[in-house]
Amino acid sequence: MGAQEEMMDFRSHKPLSVAGSAVLVLVLAVALLHHRTGRPTVDEASMAGAPPSQLAAMPPPPVQPASVTGTPQAICLRKGITVNLGQASFHIPGPPALTLVTGNGVDDEINFATKAGLEKACAFPTVTVQAIALDFDTMDKEWGIAADWRKEFCGDKADEATRYLCQGEDRNKGVPRRLASAAIYDPRVFDGDGMYQLKAPTLANFTAWKDLLVKAGTPPPVQADGDFDVYPGGVWLERDARGQTPLIFSCDAHSWPVTGQHYCIGSLDLDQGLHARIEFRTISGQVGADATYAVEHLRTLLAAWH
Repeated sequence: MGAQEEMMDFRSHKPLSVAGSAVLVLVLAVALLHHRTGRPTVDEASMAGAPPSQLAAMPPPPVQPASVTGTPQAICLRKGITVNLGQASFHIPGPPALTLVTGNGVDDEINFATKAGLEKACAFPTVTVQAIALDFDTMDKEWGIAADWRKEFCGDKADEATRYLCQGEDRNKGVPRRLASAAIYDPRVFDGDGMYQLKAPTLANFTAWKDLLVKAGTPPPVQADGDFDVYPGGVWLERDARGQTPLIFSCDAHSWPVTGQHYCIGSLDLDQGLHARIEFRTISGQVGADATYAVEHLRTLLAAWH
């Protein structure tokens, strides 16, 4: 009988033990939820004596920062594209003004103003090229890749070269940049001037022409324009290059004095056997100054990329 009573007592308490297990599971679940979220649930707050209205005032859990920011192209351009040109090497952040000429074919280029060009450049971050071409007017487009590049790179901490790419010189809205385009190449292996319809004068050709006239006893007349001498046909030659190869350029001006607005094309030798071809805009009274300005900014840009 005692054994039966004990058995009956055990059976009568079994439901209570099951209920106790259920309560234990509930408490553990609430504790686990609190551990994962870092904040109490409504039920937990109620059990703790806190009214549910206080829950809304609790601060949200901290947002975990993203491990990578920016688009894949932006990340790639921030690392920079290594460009090998002749004996020189450049590290360029891929502005949309940039086109890398990789051969003599029509399609042998990487145009950073296009999505396809960016993808191609980022797939091969080290490129050997025949020429570096820069169309600075592309930088001023108000949409597309140019706008995205400015948003990514044109902050307050940008260096001088990047700031020039971003905005050019101080100018009123809608006024085009003075330095319009440039091409850098090794003339011994590539005809960079041949990429353009209008040909730039070269120091070698000018010197040969002038020597012929001098030997014939009819030296060309010359006018002074600041640091430049101006020759017939609208050719400007830098008078004192300060130890560097002088800049020579021609403008669409065929009479003196020069008046109005003009578009000029020039060329000069750079270090490591490279040559530069530039196109710039100017107005009467500051042709020479604008030419000097264009070359200085081009040199600053190349030095920042070297």
